[in-house]
This record gives sequence, C-alpha cells and structure tokens, in this order.
Amino acid sequence: MAAKKEVKEVKKRNVAIEFWRVFAAIAIIGFHVGWIIARSCNDKTGYYMETSNWFFGSSEVLLLFTITAGYFLVAHYKKLAADPKYNERSSLSRAFEYTWARVKALLPVLILGYVLGVIISTKFFYPQYGVKETVGMLFNSIWEFLGFHAVGLRSTGGEFFNLNGTLWFISAIIIIGYFIYWGLCKNEDVMSGFVAPALSIFFAGWWSYTDTRAAQTAWSTFGTQLASTNGMGGSATGATATIGFNNGFIFVMIGMLIGVILWYVLELIKNKGVKHTGLLTVLNLFLSVVLGWYIVYQPTYFGLQRWPVAFLCIMVVALSLLNKDGLSKALNNDVTSGLLSYLGGLSLYIYMLHYPVAIGVLRVLGKNTPETIYSFWTVFIPTVVITLGLSMVVKIVMEKTVLKKN
Repeated sequence: MAAKKEVKEVKKRNVAIEFWRVFAAIAIIGFHVGWIIARSCNDKTGYYMETSNWFFGSSEVLLLFTITAGYFLVAHYKKLAADPKYNERSSLSRAFEYTWARVKALLPVLILGYVLGVIISTKFFYPQYGVKETVGMLFNSIWEFLGFHAVGLRSTGGEFFNLNGTLWFISAIIIIGYFIYWGLCKNEDVMSGFVAPALSIFFAGWWSYTDTRAAQTAWSTFGTQLASTNGMGGSATGATATIGFNNGFIFVMIGMLIGVILWYVLELIKNKGVKHTGLLTVLNLFLSVVLGWYIVYQPTYFGLQRWPVAFLCIMVVALSLLNKDGLSKALNNDVTSGLLSYLGGLSLYIYMLHYPVAIGVLRVLGKNTPETIYSFWTVFIPTVVITLGLSMVVKIVMEKTVLKKN
C-alpha cells in the first residue's frame, strides 16, 4: 500500500496592499521633488527647478502606510498571543521585544538615510558650511540619528531636518508602535475596544476642526496652533498652551490606531463568511480610481478635502486586505504577485532613501539659471530609477545581515 504523502499547504501572501504601498512610495517621491525640493531651489542654492502639481495628492495618503502598520502590528500580536507561554511574560518585555525587532529592521536604514543626507545634501542647503559647522550640526542632532525626532527631540535650529526630512515618519511608527503593542499586551480588550477608537476619533476630529496636517515642523496645542522650525517651539507672547502635540506624531498615531481597529473589523467580517461579490469589485474599482487619480494629479475638479481622502485610504486598505473582490484577486494573480510582493518590501526603503537621492540628482545636473530651469520630469525620473536600485541593494544587504534568519 502506497504511503500517503503529506502535502503542506503554503499560505499565499495577499499582495494587493503591496501595490498601494509601493505606488504611494513612488508618488511621494514626486511630491517631494516637484513641491518640497523644487521650492528650495532659488538664488541661495544656485539651482532652479519648476514646481509641479504631479503627485501632489500623495502628501495626504501616508495613511496607507500607517493603517497597514497598525493592522500588521495586531496580526503579529495575535499570532504570538496564541502561545500561553508568551502571555505569561510581562507586557513590558513583549513590547520591548516587538519594538526592538522594528528598530533592527528600520534604524540601520534610517541612519543610512541621514548619512546620505549629510554627504549629499549639506552643501545643497548650506553651501557656507565648513567642517566645524557640519560637526556641530551632527552633535546637536544625535537624537534624530536615534529616531526620536518625531516627538520633538531635534536640533533647535532645524538644520539637520532639511537633509532628509522624510524620516520623521519612520521615527513615529517605531515609537507609537511600542505604546500600542504594550497596550495590547496589558489589556487587549481595553486597548482595541476603547483606547484605539477613543483616541483616533478624538484626534481625527480635533485635526478636522483645526485644519492642521502632518507637518512634523509644527506643534499643535489646545486653543492655538503654533508653528516652529524645530517642532517643539512656541511663543511666550501668544496664548499659553496647556498641552501640545507634534503634528506628525499625532498623524501617525491616528493611522496606526485605525489600523488596529481595522484588524478586528476585518476578522469579524471574515468570520461571517463573506464571499466574493461583484458589488465589492465595483466599489473597490471606483474607490481605487478616485484615490489613484487624487494621488497622481490632485488638482482635479473633485476638490477633495483631507478627510474624504482619509476615508478613501481606509476603504481601499480594508478591501485589499479583505481580498474578496475582483480587483484584489487580480492583483494577487500568480504572474505578478511575486513582483508586487518584492516591490512592496522595498516601499519603506524607497521612502527613507529618496530625498537625498533627489538632491544628488540636482547636484549632478549642476547649478543653473532661471532661464535654464530644470523640469519636474528631468529630476523625478532619474530619482525614481536610482532610488529603486539603491533600495534593492539595501534590501539585499539587510537580509544578509541584520534581518538574516537563523
């Protein structure tokens, strides 16, 4: 009698969400190149570049990253919490273990992003800096190297921030992730059923009312909103602030808490046995087209505001993770799923490395005049190509060293 062969079922990874992550990461390059960096080009730097509305909407869709970060945080917790021995450990040790894993995965690349910023961007933003000024800037920015700038621990002059200003986002994900994970370990029911909904609703409503945004250079307070160059300032002549928050930090918190809630909502839906329906396909197609349009060229006649765009992000992430519609199934096809999975794994590297790369492209092109102004595409295209290549190299190195599995 022939022995029966045991066939181990390999769970296929849902890569529909990876499409949105890498799409948003590349689009953010466009926003930073065509708006943030282009506006830094003037007679002071000696470079001139046209501003552009292409990919301007990507500045409002970082929620795609924060929602998924919160969702997968809960998924990680639930997987480990199935082991009774894991639950016997203190909340502190489990939260530190989770955070340390995130630090190992992100901090080396965050530091690399800053090193590239120092090497490439210093002479662009501060052509007058010599060795003395550069060394002083580095010492005064030690907390930024360690990933604490999202909470306001930054050099008071804000010089270092300009070299790779996008990294506040990674800092916030690491720090907020610790507190959310600790809350789940301490009391999952309270954290997921009360704290996450209460804080996300409160801060989202507060943001909507005050019309603030994910500006890591601003410090928002109850009663007034004060902007500063270093994210932790205020004016003694203005209204006295009772309590304040760094805008970028709160932005990431809102998204991650929504992701926490989303995990439980989707698990409830999955347990109900929701099947593939044409209605979900039509809904996802419509929402994806509108969100994609907004990201690529935001100044449309829709005139979408921040919170309707946040709704689009939440719904698209939810439908992609549910994977019960035709569009999500199509993205998970056998032909391209491997490619999307790989590109999705590059998305955070792309985000962390692209800013100094864009400055480097400008410096290679050379200083110019208003009459020979660089077009958006002249800088954007090589920045994307070089960033993708650099991200691939970094991913390989990280997987062979820091992230190597024993």
